[in-house]
Amino acid sequence: MSLAFRFCSLAIYVISLTLRVDCLMVSAFNIQHYSDSKQNEWGGHIAKVLKHFDVVLVQEVRDVDHSALDDLKTLLGSRSWDYVSSGPIGRTSAYKEQYVYFYRKSSVRVLGSFQYDDSVSDVFEREPYAIEIQYAPSVQGRAVNVVLLGIHTQPEMALEELQALPAAMTSAKTYFSNSSGVVALGDYNADCSYLNSLERATLPLFNEARYQSLISDSIDTTTSTSTDCAYDRIVVDGNIDVIVGSAKVFRFDTALGLDNNSTRAISDHYPIECILT
Repeated sequence: MSLAFRFCSLAIYVISLTLRVDCLMVSAFNIQHYSDSKQNEWGGHIAKVLKHFDVVLVQEVRDVDHSALDDLKTLLGSRSWDYVSSGPIGRTSAYKEQYVYFYRKSSVRVLGSFQYDDSVSDVFEREPYAIEIQYAPSVQGRAVNVVLLGIHTQPEMALEELQALPAAMTSAKTYFSNSSGVVALGDYNADCSYLNSLERATLPLFNEARYQSLISDSIDTTTSTSTDCAYDRIVVDGNIDVIVGSAKVFRFDTALGLDNNSTRAISDHYPIECILT
C-alpha cells in the first residue's frame, strides 16, 4: 500500500458528470441498536455525524423495511446521498443485523455489492458484506476502484472470525477483479476481553506485511468513560493510497457539543475514519 504525504482538502468538485475529489473520507460506525426508535430520537445528530464523511459503513442496523434508513437519507439530503444495504444477517431468527453503506453521490459511485458466502464453514455470525466504489482523485486524474468490506464480529468469536476474515477479503477482491484492493472495516471486537494481545499476535491481519492495520491498539473506539478498547479497526490489502496519520476516531461528542449521556445514547462506539487519495 502506498502512503501519500500531503495536505488533504475536504472540498469536493463535480466536473460535468465526472467524479473529482481531493480526497475520500471513509468511515465505519457501529450505531448501537439502530432502528426506528434510535432514528426518531437521534436521527438529526446521526445525520450530522455521517455528513463528516463521504462513505460510511453503518453496523447494528435492524431496519428490515428501511423506514429508519429512508428517514436518515432524507435528513442527509436525498439528492446528495444514497445507501446500499445487505439483507438481514445472523444465525437466529430472533436477532439479525444489516450492513449499510451511506455514500455522498458527488464523491463516489457504487459499482456493485457482494455478500460473502460462509455457508460451508459457518464461521461468521454476520458474514462480511462488500461494495465496490469508484472515485476520481483530482491529483491522479483517473478513476480508482476500491472494495469496502464490512465486518461486525460476534464478540465471543472474534478470534475465530478474524482468522477467517482474510479469506473473505480475498474472495471480495476476486469478485471485484478491477479493484485496487480491499479495505476491511468495522467492529472487529479486537481488544480487551474479546481479543487479547497474545491472540492478536497470531492473526495475519495484524502481523503479515501484505496487510496494513490503520487503527492502533492504543486507540479507544468506545464512548464509555470506563472502557479503553480498540474494538473498531480498518485493515487494507492492496495498492490503496491512504493519507498518513488520517486513521482515527471521530469524536462526534466534541463536534456536536454533546454530554456523555447523550453520546452514549447515540452509540457505545465512535466512528473510525481514514482518508483515501
